[in-house]
Amino acid sequence: MTRVDLADWGARRRRRFPSDRWGALVCRAVWDETADIRSFFLTPQDGSRIEHDPGQFMTFRIDTPNGPVERCYTIASSAARDGGIEIAVKRQDGPGARGLHDTLVPGTTIEALGPSGRFGPATLPGSAYALVAAGSGITPMLSIVRTAADRGMDLDIVLIQVASTSADLVAADEIDGLSRRLRRLVHVPITTRGPGGVRPDAELLKRVIPDLSDRTVLCCGPHSFMEMVRTTAYAAGVPADRYGEESFDFSSPLPGVIAGADTPNRTVTLSRTGRSFECAETSTILAAMKEAGLPLASSCARGMCGTCKTFKHAGEVVMTHEGGIRQREIDRGFILPCVSRPLTDIILDC
Repeated sequence: MTRVDLADWGARRRRRFPSDRWGALVCRAVWDETADIRSFFLTPQDGSRIEHDPGQFMTFRIDTPNGPVERCYTIASSAARDGGIEIAVKRQDGPGARGLHDTLVPGTTIEALGPSGRFGPATLPGSAYALVAAGSGITPMLSIVRTAADRGMDLDIVLIQVASTSADLVAADEIDGLSRRLRRLVHVPITTRGPGGVRPDAELLKRVIPDLSDRTVLCCGPHSFMEMVRTTAYAAGVPADRYGEESFDFSSPLPGVIAGADTPNRTVTLSRTGRSFECAETSTILAAMKEAGLPLASSCARGMCGTCKTFKHAGEVVMTHEGGIRQREIDRGFILPCVSRPLTDIILDC
């Protein structure tokens, strides 16, 4: 058994894990939630603490045979416990999830950036919530209910959890246990296959949550599932400022270059290499950069993860992000090229 110096650990953990730069996390434990979803418990290598809001995510740099890739995964653990984080990752064909499942074992380290994101009660407050999740989309909802239980928050929550079969429901028994501590938590597991399987649709959602219009709705899951929930919520009268969703399914990326014959081009210069390329005012800088064959680390391409964050030496851009950059970083001159369009010629520190 490894000897742990508790006094030393207690002193070191007072430091805060820096959310604005890459740091090392150590994998402490791994376990399977379902046949294809695996959970990982990670702690900062330097013993610092990770402060996050329920619903936030972190970006991970994953080694693969073809080089490192960056992927975003939502934190599933309680925000009241800052010694480490838990993520639940579904095994898929992409190199990121496959790499985590194959190589992230206890004792190994991984680089991480964050926490980031503006999904959850901290940014979408309400007196009552409808949490609607499908598959591994349960992860931010787990963080929300675990945090509420740990902090003794008497939240009014209806949690709908959709999965293929009962064996695919992540942490269902734990959630039912938390309902004994959260007296107004109602957990509604729904399976789509096998005996009693149903198709989640608008009618089911309205039947299960008849007071949907009075709740703040948070949704996470596949793209088509979220479209259904969003449409149903808006039709029921849920205003846009009480609806939020989180997804890292980028199979339908945001448009890159949308240039017409009269669209002005701006020159983007990379100060370190001296390379430059043209970028239409209607294009994101990242899209134009990739079109020019120039590398830049990126992941979500939607202004959420912060992976492509770059210092801008000169020029003006218009930028609409989703929480991947803080105002103090913008004030210092940083931008997210994935959601920045040039208004003038630009000089970037890369």
